[in-house]
Amino acid sequence: MKKQSLAVAAALALVPPAALAQWSEDFESYGDGQLLYHVGGWTGFFDDPAVAARASGERAHSGNRSILIGPGTDAVHPFSGEFTSGRWTLSAWMLMARNDHVEDTYFIVHNEFNLVGPFRWTIEMQFDVSTGTVLDDFRPETPIPIAYDRWARIRIDFDLDNDVQTTWYDGQLLSTGTIRLDPSFPLAIANVNLFSAGATSWYDDIRIVPAPGAPALLGLGALALIGVRRHRG
Repeated sequence: MKKQSLAVAAALALVPPAALAQWSEDFESYGDGQLLYHVGGWTGFFDDPAVAARASGERAHSGNRSILIGPGTDAVHPFSGEFTSGRWTLSAWMLMARNDHVEDTYFIVHNEFNLVGPFRWTIEMQFDVSTGTVLDDFRPETPIPIAYDRWARIRIDFDLDNDVQTTWYDGQLLSTGTIRLDPSFPLAIANVNLFSAGATSWYDDIRIVPAPGAPALLGLGALALIGVRRHRG
């Protein structure tokens, strides 16, 4: 045990702290239809169980489960200060159903989030059912057609040291600009927030990893000793 502890300490000493922090969610550890309220770090906005999401076996990008975001769902997974510096890539796979939607759905990230407020927005991708396009509600953009009824990747590159973000959807550049919408806002990835005013979508394989060119993660052997943080239920 002492040798293992020394190996862990030595490995940690060689790697910048930011390179160790990462998060991923594949929903495989939840039961079909399980309410994701105070489970695996998930809750509802304002900590309201009525708007929390459920795990779903109906669709999956990988494995057998995803998270279902139906009309009125406002699911949120807060973080606890892990992502306040460095360069990170937040990605998710999304399948949006094509049907008679009358309201939109949103992929949101806050840079300040508390269960009952205050909140500070940084990313709000709007899936506009009236135009069939994806928009960045806060920055100049090039609207991208919604990839209905198939899995499409959302990717957001954050440079928290230089206040720059770039957002991609389905392999296409949506927008780029500052992370903070106001200079007084904090530089952080505070949560993932999945909200629907009416559309039905599924998300899977959501993760935050060091961005390309950021400090490399440890090798698999060292990771096995340290135990990289991972939400799986």
